Amino acid sequence: MYAFKWTGEKTATKVELPDEQAAWSQAVITTGQMLRELDGAFPMNGALEVEVRDEAGQTVGWISVTSGKHPH
Repeated sequence: MYAFKWTGEKTATKVELPDEQAAWSQAVITTGQMLRELDGAFPMNGALEVEVRDEAGQTVGWISVTSGKHPH
């Protein structure tokens, strides 16, 4: 069982996956899908993050997508 904690969510989503690599792949796929669903509406100075944890609560890894306006 792996837990996925997304930006702004109070609780993690738990998913039964066979191993760490499968959990990581799921995090990458889901992050990509979420960005596509925004259809160009990702806010300036926005952030989308997911942390992946294993059954023991140990962090497997995280993905962080941030945006910002370049200071001229």
